[in-house]
Amino acid sequence: MPVKRSLYQNLIWRGAYYLSVFLLNIAIARHFEAAISGRLFYICSVYSVVVMLAGLSLESGLTFFSSKNILTPGKLFNLSVIWSLFTGVACLLLAYLFFPGTILGIGQGMLILSSVCFVTGNLLTTYITGLFYSKGDFKWPNLAGTLINLLLILILIMPALVINPISSLGSLGYFHWYFISFLLTGIVLAFIYYFRYRPALFSSGLLSGSEMAGLLRYCGMAWTANILFFLLYRIDYWFVEYYCSPEQLGNYIQVSKLAQLFFVLPTILAGAVFPLTAGGQEGSVNRLLSIFSRVLFFLYGSACLFLALAGQWLFPQVFGSSFTGMYQSFLWLIPGILCLSGLFTLTAYYSGKDQIGVNIRGSLIALAVIIAGDAIFIPGYGIQAAAGVSSAGYLVYQAYVLYVFKRQYGTPVIDFFLPKWSDRLELKKLVSRSTTGHHDQQQ
Repeated sequence: MPVKRSLYQNLIWRGAYYLSVFLLNIAIARHFEAAISGRLFYICSVYSVVVMLAGLSLESGLTFFSSKNILTPGKLFNLSVIWSLFTGVACLLLAYLFFPGTILGIGQGMLILSSVCFVTGNLLTTYITGLFYSKGDFKWPNLAGTLINLLLILILIMPALVINPISSLGSLGYFHWYFISFLLTGIVLAFIYYFRYRPALFSSGLLSGSEMAGLLRYCGMAWTANILFFLLYRIDYWFVEYYCSPEQLGNYIQVSKLAQLFFVLPTILAGAVFPLTAGGQEGSVNRLLSIFSRVLFFLYGSACLFLALAGQWLFPQVFGSSFTGMYQSFLWLIPGILCLSGLFTLTAYYSGKDQIGVNIRGSLIALAVIIAGDAIFIPGYGIQAAAGVSSAGYLVYQAYVLYVFKRQYGTPVIDFFLPKWSDRLELKKLVSRSTTGHHDQQQ
């Protein structure tokens, strides 16, 4: 596949998927309002911890070893399916044996269904998506997820399609469809991958002990970094849930989800950093990282300024009248959005240079700031404090990484923030060169 076509597929199909997630989020928020939708997304965050811990960041190793043809696709596909099923069975047994009553407002039956479907489905989806991406195929995993999200929106806006009335999180009806959709997505992707690429399932067998050990070694540091980063932007949910009302929790989670939309473009752009870092082109890396940071700071600064001016009216119009508490929290989170957005390319650089310890140390420092700040300020100041403390933690993280980078390359910190007229042409040239190198390495 030509490089430009591959890049456009990445942007278009991933963009379509994230748009469908955003629209589904709005539909659920408007239909169930802040209290119930907040509880739903909080429970999903709890399940996400299980996904993160049980997943072992295997998707990074699956993508790497598959793209380099170090391990056969059949073995990696088998591992993806078996490990997802094993984790799902473990969730079923844990829910059945140790949580017989109501947990987080839902009964045992719904707890079993939701946890098994969410965990198994997300693991399978993540693993198979990694295998698709190793083939340069961005269309099918994102198309499948987009269509299923659109179906969920359709079910929600047409209640006649729901078997039972929609009333609360623990009731029969829509939320069964919602959680089943995660498992359905994973199964659909597994079938599409199998029939599209025909991995030799039975003849390939399973990974040997040495192959599994090599895979786990590759994924180990990424797993540690992912745990820290997950806690960095999710641990405030637990403080808010404990100290604040369900309505405040719903408002805060929506602010957090809105902030996560700002991280989509940096995540995609960060992929251009890897081939340069692997090649040791320090001059190009220096220039690329500062350009990315300047452009993102300008674009997102403009977007945040617009939302700061219009958000007090816009947020209740989009999410519903129960989300009037979003605006003040969003204002406090703006510095954190700008800091964290600028970090993605820098942390991608240190990952590509096998210096992931820089990311881990920065995450630990920021996490300590957030935990201490949340414990001190959320009981008295609520979700505004949670947003402000998160911004402080992200600012500390960015300051640490910039300090390390400046010490290595001597780049003035101001170069990461003040846009230049030449950035557009330089960015286009550097991205084209880096993605071409990345494509060549993968062939």
